[in-house]
Amino acid sequence: MLTLDPKDPLHKQQIKASIVDAIAKDFVAIERGEIVEAVDGEYERLLAKAAIFGHVPSLANGAARRLLHSHHPHQDVTVH
Repeated sequence: MLTLDPKDPLHKQQIKASIVDAIAKDFVAIERGEIVEAVDGEYERLLAKAAIFGHVPSLANGAARRLLHSHHPHQDVTVH
């Protein structure tokens, strides 16, 4: 199994794209650009403060979901 480095620019792009795809499946009424912006901001914010970089993708996923849900509280979503 290939391990992606959350700090590597190419891997970051792949990780962020995967997170955006997963969130877009649950937040179908939200424009993809808004999801991309939320994921990018939360990922970079968490990466800058991380002590354990391997946790950043999972934390960014959750943080972006919470941010989008706070902006769209009536959006019916599946929370993982």
